[in-house]
Amino acid sequence: MKLPNLQYTNRFFNWKLILLLAFYAITFQVIIDFSYWLQNNEALFSFKNLLSKFLINFPNLLFICYLDYRLIQKLDIHFSWNNYSSMIKRFFIEFFLGIIIIIVWVILINLIIYLYKGQEIIPFKKIFYSSIIGVIINILLILTMEFYFQYTRHYETALDNAWLKKENSHFQYEILKNQLNPHFLFNSLNTLSALVSFDGNKAKEFTRKLSNVYRHVLEQHNKELITLEEEINFLKDYIFLLKTRFESNLQISVQIKDVHLTKKIIPMALQILIENAVKHNSITDSKPLKINIISDANSITVHNIIQHKKSEASWGIGLKNIRMQYAKFNQEINVIVTPNDFKVILPFL
Repeated sequence: MKLPNLQYTNRFFNWKLILLLAFYAITFQVIIDFSYWLQNNEALFSFKNLLSKFLINFPNLLFICYLDYRLIQKLDIHFSWNNYSSMIKRFFIEFFLGIIIIIVWVILINLIIYLYKGQEIIPFKKIFYSSIIGVIINILLILTMEFYFQYTRHYETALDNAWLKKENSHFQYEILKNQLNPHFLFNSLNTLSALVSFDGNKAKEFTRKLSNVYRHVLEQHNKELITLEEEINFLKDYIFLLKTRFESNLQISVQIKDVHLTKKIIPMALQILIENAVKHNSITDSKPLKINIISDANSITVHNIIQHKKSEASWGIGLKNIRMQYAKFNQEINVIVTPNDFKVILPFL
């Protein structure tokens, strides 16, 4: 599966991050005011003054946080934490740009206020002193955000991997259950019993094909991908078993170009679609079921005419399992349903 660089989305900006930023804003203001207090400016250090400055500084901190966020986002594209050289470059870039962001922002805010009021709101000496403290706070903020994003990424990746393993195990179980269920085996043995009575040679061939089908299921169910050639070879044996049972009432056409045989798909996907078609459609002498399997440059299509049974089960389980497997490769299957037709398009992987 292709794993792109971390894709930052709005899910990172939640109430936890807002509270963290509020804590930073309060800490930032307390440090500055406390430093002034140490310089014998006790009147500046008061709760009322602290609260009013917090209400001013918090929006500023949010904007600085956004700039830091954009910085981390851009650096994540070009400098990975998995490479030592890139990690060192990234650290120094974040360090120097973190300094520049604070210095430019402090000067810009003071300049805007100066142009608006015609006087400095903070003397230059205090601007310089505040910038030093701001740089320290911003570097800590960048490091905290990096830790927060990295932790979130690894946590979500672990959850995704656990979910995919669970769904993959479920899919493999469904494949085995679908092929090795008593119903399929019961029908196959009934067909074999009938063949033994009047066509011994065909009974032997049927037994060999049935063995091939079960062997393929056991050998391939742990694989993530299989070539189209392997799948078609297996499908020939499976189709033989079905056609022996339904005879001319089941018509399956397989049109695969040789150039597509090296393409890869999900194991058992075609078998599941054929099994679904046989299971959910009426098959009679007057209305034989027709299934067409056709390949093109990018996909393979399984199409059948819908012939409703009086009692129908759900179509969803087999398709759901196939969808889950394709999702592992960031691909989707295309299901097209009309009143008369059912078509599934499986992209090559």
